[in-house]
This record gives sequence, structure tokens and C-alpha cells, in this order.
Amino acid sequence: MFFKPAELEPREVKPFDAFPLAFAEGSLSGIVSTDELAETVFLHHLIASSLENGPVYHVGPGSSLSLKSLRNLVEDLSNLYAGNVYSVDELLEALKIVDDGSLVIVSRFPALLNRSAEKLVEIRRLVDKKGITLVLGHSTMELNELDLPGEFRRLYDLPELFEALLVLRTSSYRGHYRMNLTVLRAPAEHVASVGDHSIPIDSLVRPFL
Repeated sequence: MFFKPAELEPREVKPFDAFPLAFAEGSLSGIVSTDELAETVFLHHLIASSLENGPVYHVGPGSSLSLKSLRNLVEDLSNLYAGNVYSVDELLEALKIVDDGSLVIVSRFPALLNRSAEKLVEIRRLVDKKGITLVLGHSTMELNELDLPGEFRRLYDLPELFEALLVLRTSSYRGHYRMNLTVLRAPAEHVASVGDHSIPIDSLVRPFL
């Protein structure tokens, strides 16, 4: 087996500047949102911040993406592609045809049929082969906060294959909003971000209210 030289400066994307870590090319990340606002803010701002750098693909069983809300954040949506997949086999086929080096966001990944550790390894193989930035997301109100590692294993099968694992929540008080994050795993260059964070997001929430 031959290995290609490692890229010295892989492209990274963030949903917004204050986010505690970035998602790099050739990386696999798992996101769990405990409320719909957290999922909406993260998803739409990550797409908006990435569109000028190349193709962005959003797939999932059903759509959590609002083009109307996205147009409040960015004018040009020509690099955005969206579709539905309902099983991990369909997701694997989709990953084979997306552009190399592109950002792919999968909503409701744990709801896909035929999920298994073996197929997650196949997903990891394609991420590495094509240099994809792949973000697997899920939104749930049923999360055992006392056993987050166990929850990620339940939802994502092999959390050891992920560069980043995060839990997102929002809170509000007197009309002001914060995003509260728990980073369980981060890439080596962002390892200092592991832990809890609370970020004011009034300006990020405003387009959705």
C-alpha cells in the first residue's frame, strides 16, 4: 500500500468565527443537537460560510434545510446541492459521486436504515479517499447527559473513527440567546477546545426569528 504526502494546509470551515473548532478536509465529525434551534443555527451557518469555497451537499431522510432562511444569510446558492437518502447504502452511493474535497452534511444520520459499524468504516474509507469534509448530524430530545460517550456510541456506532464529536444546545434569557457546546473529541490542532463552551449567538439567531 502506498500513501500520498499529507497536505500541509488542509482547508477548514467553521459555521461562525466563535465556534471552538474547525472541520478540515478529509475529516469525519459527529454532531448531536438537543433542540431544533441549535440544529438550525449550526446547519445553516455552516453551509453559508462554506458555499464560496466550493460545492456543499446536504442529504438526509427528509429535509431540515430551509432555503428561505439560507437566503437571509447568503445570496448565491449555486454551489448548494440537496437530496434525500434513506439508508447507509444510499449514502455510500451519494458519497461516491460528490466532488472531491467538498463539504457534505448529513442530517438525521442515526435514522438511516442498515446502519452498522462495518458500513461506517466504508464511509470513513470514502472520506479519506476523496478528501471530503463529512459532518454527520442528529437532533434529539432524548440524550443521556451523564453518559455522552455512550450516547455517541449508540448513535454513531464507532466514535473512534471521528475527528470531532460535539453536543449543541441553545438557551435564552430575556431575549438573548447562547449556544452551549460540549466538545468530546477534537482534531489535534484544536484539542484545547475539548470541554464546555457557551457562546452568545444573538446575531446568528436573528435571521430565523
